[in-house]
Amino acid sequence: MSDIIDYVPEDVLEEIVSAESELKQKRKRYKPYPSSRDVVEAVIEAVRTFSGHPDEFPDYVLEILEARGFDVRHVTLKRIWRTYEMLVRKGVIGDRLGVLAS
Repeated sequence: MSDIIDYVPEDVLEEIVSAESELKQKRKRYKPYPSSRDVVEAVIEAVRTFSGHPDEFPDYVLEILEARGFDVRHVTLKRIWRTYEMLVRKGVIGDRLGVLAS
């Protein structure tokens, strides 16, 4: 009885191996996470084109990053606002949103 279970026909074995290799190739690759430079560029672009309430600004930045093909699951609101504040304080962008006290 065990001889029958241990035997696998060659054509079935080849079919299984080819199906597994196709499955590995079809697996979805994760999108890359944005670097700090990518977040800075997205914030600068967002400041140029954003018109709306400051509460909607981080969502707009996330949309820009997603459009560029990044995975934004770990990009926090705090990171976006910290980047915005740093760029304003260094003079790279102006405080168009009016959220920083002078």
